[in-house]
Amino acid sequence: MPYRAKLFLCAFLNFLVKGCLGNDKVTAAENVTSLRKALLRNYDPYLRPRKNQIDPVVINASFFVLRFNDINEKEETVTLLGSLMILWNDEFLVWDKQQYSNISSIELKTNDIWWPTISLGNPVGDFETFENPYKIFRVSSSGDIVWFPGGLYSVVCELNLKKYPFDTQNCDFIFSVLGYPPDDIIINAVSSDLQVRGTTEWDVVAGRVSSMPYGKTGLIASFTLQRKPFFVVLTVLLPLCLLSVMNVFVFLIPVESGEKISFAITTFLAYSIYLSAIGSSLPAKDNVHMAVYIEILMVLSVVIMVLVIVQTRLFFYYGDHNLPCFAGKVGVDKTIDRPNSGDENKMSPAENSKPLKRTWANSMVLMDKIFFFSFTCVLGSVSIYYFDLMMLKS
Repeated sequence: MPYRAKLFLCAFLNFLVKGCLGNDKVTAAENVTSLRKALLRNYDPYLRPRKNQIDPVVINASFFVLRFNDINEKEETVTLLGSLMILWNDEFLVWDKQQYSNISSIELKTNDIWWPTISLGNPVGDFETFENPYKIFRVSSSGDIVWFPGGLYSVVCELNLKKYPFDTQNCDFIFSVLGYPPDDIIINAVSSDLQVRGTTEWDVVAGRVSSMPYGKTGLIASFTLQRKPFFVVLTVLLPLCLLSVMNVFVFLIPVESGEKISFAITTFLAYSIYLSAIGSSLPAKDNVHMAVYIEILMVLSVVIMVLVIVQTRLFFYYGDHNLPCFAGKVGVDKTIDRPNSGDENKMSPAENSKPLKRTWANSMVLMDKIFFFSFTCVLGSVSIYYFDLMMLKS
């Protein structure tokens, strides 16, 4: 009997403990339910959460960037993955924790309370307000509500691509509060500086968050992006410069070899094929220094090809004709064959020299030297000028 009495006593105590714990849980749940009903009994979600409607709603906001996804020069759009942190106080959702079993926070549905309507101010598509996918907010006993809207944000950014690929861009992400005048809602930027990692093509030089100027309600996240030019220089500019150098060297090929035209045309075709290949990568903007530089190289290539064709025709069709500016003038031909005997000293001055006519054929070497030097100077001057424009900091 004593053993059975002890067993019964243990079972009774266990039942009593479980019953007490169960009553506590029921009481806690009832307190949460009663607190929610008390808070929402006379709550109007269309009314700003201020007892005195003259007072503005102060929203503290900050912006966090995870990474930049895409920077499209042709479309002038910038996309990044980020998140906002928005904090505001609702004066109608304040309670005394002592009266509700020390409940410090509860969850309320988005349809039951007021929350700000925020949208991108410069979106790529239509204006769309941010949504809360979880459909609930956590509210503290002091009335503070925190919201973390996030996702991929795509904005329109007007790019200045004159100095491509040595350009630096400034892009803004504007977050605006819709539906309220500036005096009703004030947004304060919590943090100013942003630490953001760049991409394989861009470095983020600076990032800053600030409130919009007076008269507007919103938040501005500003970024300064600097392009990494090494890849573009290695794959675009350097091959173009090498092709232009090869193009000038066509004047070192003798005209009588018959290879000048084929070399010039081959270089011109290489220009054309290469430019068509890189045309898709060039930004679709007016007054891009790199595009103008490439067009000038193309024009120089056409001029060189035309000069080579004219040179070849003059040599083969008019080689024996005198130059118009040297008509009737002769020179001394120092390349005539001398006799092997030692009688050359006995020859008269008239016999020791041979009249030389300045014809088109024997002037091609001089013309090649003039063209080579001229186009080298022009090419060097154009390249230095446009590289200076592209790399100039100011």
